[in-house]
Amino acid sequence: MKTKKDKKKFEYPGTSLLKKDVKTKILVTESSPTITITPKERNIKLRHIYHTGANIGYYHRVLSTLMSEKNVTIELIPLNDYLKVGNSGNIDVLSYQTFPDEKLNTKFNPNLVRMTDKLFHGFKGLKIIFDAQDCSDADAFSRFPDSKELPRVKSFPSKWFLEEYNVIMIAGIAATDIRTFPDGPKRDIEISCKFGGATGKYYFHRIRESVIEQLKLFFPKRVDFKQTEGNRKMYTEELRRTLISIGAPGWGAFSGSYQCALRAGALLFAHRTINDIQYLAHADLVDGEDYISYDLYNFHRKLKRLLDNPEEIERVRKNGREKFDMGFNYSKSVDILHTFIKENLEK
Repeated sequence: MKTKKDKKKFEYPGTSLLKKDVKTKILVTESSPTITITPKERNIKLRHIYHTGANIGYYHRVLSTLMSEKNVTIELIPLNDYLKVGNSGNIDVLSYQTFPDEKLNTKFNPNLVRMTDKLFHGFKGLKIIFDAQDCSDADAFSRFPDSKELPRVKSFPSKWFLEEYNVIMIAGIAATDIRTFPDGPKRDIEISCKFGGATGKYYFHRIRESVIEQLKLFFPKRVDFKQTEGNRKMYTEELRRTLISIGAPGWGAFSGSYQCALRAGALLFAHRTINDIQYLAHADLVDGEDYISYDLYNFHRKLKRLLDNPEEIERVRKNGREKFDMGFNYSKSVDILHTFIKENLEK
């Protein structure tokens, strides 16, 4: 049996002629092929400070994958515990999120946030902010003087916001299942409208109310209004049988129904506000190719034209599902975030 000492003395053929080029880290022998030695990638330590009362699941999913697939250690610290932990522990990257709406004092604690903001600004390493103001132009960190310069993760930002701010685009909010689905046995539901009417006097709610009124007036027997959105499995199965899914904005320019329609291969017929946002992180949805947009004044005319052109419905709905597959990619999001962190730590 060889001991550790014996193993050190063992020489492979050609090692007597071994030369080492220190600069290039390449070992060269006259009787052996060239061998490149790649130094082991150092472990990166990232600490994420989060508030539970906002849309955080998709970012935590990316961070979890970052830890399991890359050489990154992740710490998740609730905002309330940040004052206890601080910035100790040889952290390379500090990611920071507070509740996005400063006016909602039941969830946004201004006294606590003043102290955690100060801690965050005092960190000397790479800083990233997580902006939970989804699908809007709103800046959850407008109180920061360097808000536009700080790198941030934001779900479904407007195209204007992307131009003005330093956004790291990763796949945004998703249901627990983010796969696309093949067609069902038969698409026997012509039009599906699963959202409810207005619950308040807000602009986007009024759009929903008007859409429902027009559908009931012009297409009363061709629309499935049955509310199954609460049952995710049943909702997906119905969308797999649907030709056209009607989409309208909710609290913001984005609606979760857009995602569901594209995944299930239904044609997404969405309000024109969808044109203002970057819906997919890694691909661009094109109006008329991957979905069809409408406004209230042309809603009836556009929908009727679609129903009269089954070939166009088939083309657009299939394009939409394919584009969603390309653009809603968590693996690519993990690679983008990892590359961003590595490149900025090396500066």
